[in-house]
Amino acid sequence: MKKTIIAAAIAASVAAPAAFAEVSIYGKAHLALEQSDDLAGADNIDSNASRFGIKVSEDLGNGLNSFVKFEFGADAIDGDNGLTARDAIMGLKGDFGTLTVGRMASPAKAVLYGTGNVQLADANNGNDFAGGFVSKGTRVSNAVAYGTKVGGVGLTVATVGDDAGDNFAHNAFAVSTDVAGAHIALAKVNYGDATADLTVLGAKMSMDALTVGVVYEDQDATTSTTGVSLSYAMGNNVVSASTSTREFDAAGTADTDRMAFGIEHKLSKKTSVYASYADVDTGTAATSGDVTSVGMIVNF
Repeated sequence: MKKTIIAAAIAASVAAPAAFAEVSIYGKAHLALEQSDDLAGADNIDSNASRFGIKVSEDLGNGLNSFVKFEFGADAIDGDNGLTARDAIMGLKGDFGTLTVGRMASPAKAVLYGTGNVQLADANNGNDFAGGFVSKGTRVSNAVAYGTKVGGVGLTVATVGDDAGDNFAHNAFAVSTDVAGAHIALAKVNYGDATADLTVLGAKMSMDALTVGVVYEDQDATTSTTGVSLSYAMGNNVVSASTSTREFDAAGTADTDRMAFGIEHKLSKKTSVYASYADVDTGTAATSGDVTSVGMIVNF
């Protein structure tokens, strides 16, 4: 009897922290057989942004929560690229909003993916609507961000430290709201150096089975990109299409045009298979071409 009581007490003491801190593992495996014409230079099985991560959250009481997230890209083909850093953040969330510190997506990237990227995402050989935009690559390190929502308007402000100095010259903000069923968002990034400032404006709207997204991006005196993407759900199938044009301000530089089509079949809530076709025209044969993909995605 005494042994039973002691064992129960030990088990309770070990399990107690788990009652307060929640830990979850998540990720995505995305592999595709891709046949390329010039664009990728070869036919491959590609691991398209496969990743895994760990999330931790703890209820601190009085409506306050702490959180941590570490996310890594994983080469699911041959391991040559090893693990790559994606997100690494920690922070506090409460009635005041959300304060986040670490390596994270810039508000500009959040606007791009939140309003326009309804095409099959994370395919790295052309079949990625976001691939035509500068803001796709705006994940930043050494950053501090604050987000809140007031009267139906979301606001995010962020600043990024300079590893080579002691200033926070890189600043960004984003605002978003819903109007007449459409989600509208705007982001601005001021780099504070020779890098051209970036503005992203997007809108996305769902009408029953149809979702349409429009994004405009401008990098001062450098490039501007306009894209339209749409998807239509039919039972367990989703048909998608997108197009974008990136214009360069430099004289004599040709535009980059992207066009993509895809169909995805959902085997379950977490597993799907798809086929897609994409064409990229940069005006230069060496970097133009098309790619046909057959892939599988498993979320966990």
